[in-house]
Amino acid sequence: MNKRRITTPGLILGLLLLLFAAPDAAAQLTGDTYATARQKGTAQVVFSYIETPGFVGKDAGNKLNGLCIDMMDAFVVWLKKNEGIELKPVYEGKDAKNFKAFMGNVKESQGGVFGLGNITITEERQKAYDFSPPYITNVAILITNKSVATLENRNKIAAAFSGMEAVVVRGTTNEVRMTELKKSQHPNLKFRYVSSSPEALKLVAENENLFTNLDFTYYLQAIKDGLPVKRHPAGDESTESFGIVMPRNSDWGPVMARFMKDFVSGSDYRKVVANNLGPNALKLLDSVSSQQQ
Repeated sequence: MNKRRITTPGLILGLLLLLFAAPDAAAQLTGDTYATARQKGTAQVVFSYIETPGFVGKDAGNKLNGLCIDMMDAFVVWLKKNEGIELKPVYEGKDAKNFKAFMGNVKESQGGVFGLGNITITEERQKAYDFSPPYITNVAILITNKSVATLENRNKIAAAFSGMEAVVVRGTTNEVRMTELKKSQHPNLKFRYVSSSPEALKLVAENENLFTNLDFTYYLQAIKDGLPVKRHPAGDESTESFGIVMPRNSDWGPVMARFMKDFVSGSDYRKVVANNLGPNALKLLDSVSSQQQ
């Protein structure tokens, strides 16, 4: 007697949904809410990061270091002292070299998840994420190969950089800046797209017919590494600030704001900046700050 296998359409659909939904669910970053932390006196949270010179990186022993790491260590201590909450962070770097994927991970996360790195606070991003108050002013620097003549006037960039291509990091504020530059100063400018700032820096260092506009920390790292690049001060921009990014409507926002107010105004702040970004970073930031006053 032949036995018939009976499979209902509903069962098939359910199995398919489980098959395709499970990986996404497993990949979602999740941490305890602040409300839960207050109730329990402890919290499991996630510190997701994008590798950025001086902000987040790894030393020779593969240990995480950088300004953001020191800052969040200070947050752990501050939270215990001021809120009585013991924070137990897990560092997550599965997309530490892909900014777009990193931001997507934070956007889709839930609860106590904090994104660390050179994350610019913009009006557009504030519609999809929560941010801490700024912890540092970014200086976006116009960079070329060192053989290129110094740009004397930003308004004359079309003539000075005639025949050069702009290296653009897709999906970042670098793309926003370059698009605005093309619109306002250089309508015939051609873009060469890449996926990361280190990649843009490498191309510019190797090719005198390329230029880019990157956060100051990449320029400082290039100088430290001895790369043949040049900064063009006429192209400096300092209208951006970096913040810690969180999923939208995170209840950690208010407590993070209180911490950041104490940290940035505290005596250890400049020490942390100098230790991780170097004294040249402080000089650059102080120089830009004085120009704005």
